[in-house]
Amino acid sequence: MDFFKNLVRQRQTSITAGAKAKVYGAKARAKGKAAAKFNKAVDAPGKKLKNKAKASMSKGKEKAKKTSQKAQKPPRSNQSSGNVMTPTNKDSQRVMAHDSNDGEFDPGMKTQAIDISELVDERSQDCVGWVVCLNGSLRGKDFRLVTGRNVMGTAADCDIVLTDPYLSSKHAVIRHENGEFILIDLDSTNGSYWNEDKISKQELIDNDKVRLGRTELKFKSLF
Repeated sequence: MDFFKNLVRQRQTSITAGAKAKVYGAKARAKGKAAAKFNKAVDAPGKKLKNKAKASMSKGKEKAKKTSQKAQKPPRSNQSSGNVMTPTNKDSQRVMAHDSNDGEFDPGMKTQAIDISELVDERSQDCVGWVVCLNGSLRGKDFRLVTGRNVMGTAADCDIVLTDPYLSSKHAVIRHENGEFILIDLDSTNGSYWNEDKISKQELIDNDKVRLGRTELKFKSLF
């Protein structure tokens, strides 16, 4: 008897569960249909606006394409009147050249030859020696010496420009003549020194030390 009672109960429980599942399924389907209708109603205006925007963009692209094609077509030339509408590349280049220099163009100007030998820098002579800075901001910098005058000082037009506030604008000169190097003081304020001796004029030999103001230099002779 208990067996049959349990069997009946299980059967009833199964039927009840199935009925509940059907009810839940029906409710879920009804909710899904309602949600779909709601989403459709909400999305409809947005889709219309999106379609209108796409249509407007496609029309704009077609219009721009047509305009570009028209602009690329060369204008027709009037053969009957003999007036050419489009200039050739040479003509356009010639017009541009004259337009850019209309204010300066002078048809009477002529090409003139210049002798470049007159423009050669005097300092381009062969090097006969050099002086090397031993201290200060120019330490290690070397200056080449050439035949003739080699003026040293702070002035910009000196052959050897030194940045020392204790130097005169044209402090001293090293002359190279007949194979000899002569150091000459140019009446400087703080004087010129050769191997620690103050001088007004002194012959230099290789490895001599020169002091101008507070700048120490080592003299090197190439010959």
